[in-house]
Amino acid sequence: MKLDVESLRALKKVVETGTFTEAAAQLGMTQSAVSWKIKRLEERVGFELVKRGSEIEATPDGRDLLLYAERIIDAHDEAVEHLSRSDLEGIIRLGTNEDLRGGQLADVLARFGRMYPHIRLHVRVDLSGRVREWLEDGEVDLALLQIPVDEVAPGDIVLWQEPLMWVHGVDQTFDPADEVPIVTFGPGLVYLDVSEEALRIGGLRWRYVLECPMLNGVQAAVDAGLGLAALNPRNHTTTMVTWEHNDRYPMADLCEVIRTGLDADPEILDALRDALASALHERQP
Repeated sequence: MKLDVESLRALKKVVETGTFTEAAAQLGMTQSAVSWKIKRLEERVGFELVKRGSEIEATPDGRDLLLYAERIIDAHDEAVEHLSRSDLEGIIRLGTNEDLRGGQLADVLARFGRMYPHIRLHVRVDLSGRVREWLEDGEVDLALLQIPVDEVAPGDIVLWQEPLMWVHGVDQTFDPADEVPIVTFGPGLVYLDVSEEALRIGGLRWRYVLECPMLNGVQAAVDAGLGLAALNPRNHTTTMVTWEHNDRYPMADLCEVIRTGLDADPEILDALRDALASALHERQP
């Protein structure tokens, strides 16, 4: 029996995401290609590996295989990265916001470090407004920014685009005829400008009840029922619901972009930009 690494990678991603569609998007493949890889893997091992339905789950045999699959995939990727390591030398400074899923960015940067052991990487994290200032002032060479779609500049690489939606805790209701409490990230993040403009245009009266620059703080405040917040879907929790009056106060879509400065070594810039783009880009359905 031979186990194909890319088929194991597809199995791992399908179980992680719960859908063939999302797994395909993250792997940069078609849904049919992912389905075919899983089917071929099942034929090779002689067992059903996933339960197909509205949400894909691993079977007991699938969970057993995944214990080995993760080690196989990690060993394969580490070997490829080691053999592909570059002699490129220099320094690169990256500024980024925190609105990237889990440790995904950290994993990308760790792989970059293994492939380019002679490049000194310095990463700074803050709100997008501050990160943009760093880039404009030459304090970082490359930036991951969250901006309105109409502010995408020539040369920006768009990683994803999503709508902003008003959300609140599952047990709360807010009447637009009243003064509405708002939870926000505060100055320095594009959410504030976009949401304030929507409220002004809609003629809503509001007051800020909490300003927090950290995502988990905003999520906790909304879940606790302190007020409404403008959040993109990836940051909604299971205890949030969309406000029934969203259509009256629409906000511009946001996107995450890679934006390049002017002063760093072009070859090093290209190396890091390509690594980020290939790993973080989300293909639209």
